[in-house]
Amino acid sequence: MRAVAETRWIEFVPVSGWARWSHALLLVGVGVMVGLGLYLAPDPAGHGTHQQLGLPPCTIYYLTGRPCPSCGLTTSVSAIIHGQFALAWRANPIGFLIVAGAAAVACNSLIALVGGRSVRLENTRFTLLLLVLLGIWLLHGAVRFFLGA
Repeated sequence: MRAVAETRWIEFVPVSGWARWSHALLLVGVGVMVGLGLYLAPDPAGHGTHQQLGLPPCTIYYLTGRPCPSCGLTTSVSAIIHGQFALAWRANPIGFLIVAGAAAVACNSLIALVGGRSVRLENTRFTLLLLVLLGIWLLHGAVRFFLGA
């Protein structure tokens, strides 16, 4: 009878030289997100903040008058960065998951760049986590759309 190797959910693994570049790019991406969040003024209406970047209004909202799953995400993230948590929650509570995920990515990338080790999540469980988060986002979006909230 063959022994089955135990798979850990989370472990710290060494980071190769090339992988450090990807962590550096991830850290830059989080920095850009925070910088844009600081630059933008969160729209008190709860959506439309992205239009300050020259982007068009949400097509779904424009055509139906109802928010899509992404409506309010830019406003939510910008409001969180500005410390306006009530506005962020009203705009789109999924913004809190985005900011938390970005903070986790930034911390992991800093650890990888400074310490040479990175957090690795077991692939199957990580995929399941991403699917659950995607499902929450879509379910929240569907409820907002059909209830017009």
